[in-house]
Amino acid sequence: MSYIFIIDSPANLNIQKDTTVHLMKEFMRQDKEIFCCGINDLTINEQNEVIFSCNKIKKINGKINLEKSTINNAKDFKTIFVRKDPPFDQTYLNATFIMDHISNAGGNVINPGSSLRNHNEKMGILQFSDYISPTIVSACTSMLKKFINENKKVILKPIDGMAGNGIFMVSANDPNLNVILETMIANDQLIMAQKFIPDIKKGDKRIILINGEPIPYALARIPHNNEIRANLAKGGKGIIQKISDKDMHIINTIKPYLKKNNFRFVGIDIIGEYLTEINVTSPTGLVEIEAQSKTNFTESIVNDFS
Repeated sequence: MSYIFIIDSPANLNIQKDTTVHLMKEFMRQDKEIFCCGINDLTINEQNEVIFSCNKIKKINGKINLEKSTINNAKDFKTIFVRKDPPFDQTYLNATFIMDHISNAGGNVINPGSSLRNHNEKMGILQFSDYISPTIVSACTSMLKKFINENKKVILKPIDGMAGNGIFMVSANDPNLNVILETMIANDQLIMAQKFIPDIKKGDKRIILINGEPIPYALARIPHNNEIRANLAKGGKGIIQKISDKDMHIINTIKPYLKKNNFRFVGIDIIGEYLTEINVTSPTGLVEIEAQSKTNFTESIVNDFS
């Protein structure tokens, strides 16, 4: 049996740091046949079967080397990995319906289409209100300003973003507050507002969960200088830390939710004692954790998924 990764353009992936590429390399090291395709390369044919226009991955060195494109049935693949980065737009939404079609026919999709569709990586934390910083989600200027006045220093973020893009820290007397809100909620776009967590200076911890269980180390992403965003893509420095008792308490709290939705590959974010995101589309951080811990966790991950 073969395996396939639904990804962004291979040319845009960071060969050295991308978690998806790291997983691919381990599959190849174990002599497993892997393919890749884009989110638009899926078709439901006249026989009501899902087929992929995809490429077998020949090797990965300085880039991902692909063989000639072929047509493969979803049944040809033992596991289908959905590793497309956000935004979760209409194209992504439509692809989740095709993922459901595969699952309903007995295919193994990680993570499942219906679960991806029903879970927003920012808003998913709201059901765990005891473990999050004071938070609202709104497109209403007056409600957002009221929240900002009450909480003094607030982080604003789009609910469909990634990598720290479009995030602002504001206060009630910020001279740019009106234009920031106008820009962020244009066309009635919902945004999330969270009370600022000072512990960000100690790091935004990424914890990778496989079948609900954590890899033993978190990747604490430390903001650069006066930057409020700790994302590695924004210059943050990643330092591994052992999983704390508080981290485990949060993990055990959300585990039933992950199991219920069959989320098998997840990256949660914790700042201080607060859960801030539950990432299920294409969680990263594995490369940095392995490099610093000098441990190959990917081997057991691939074994679990194959």
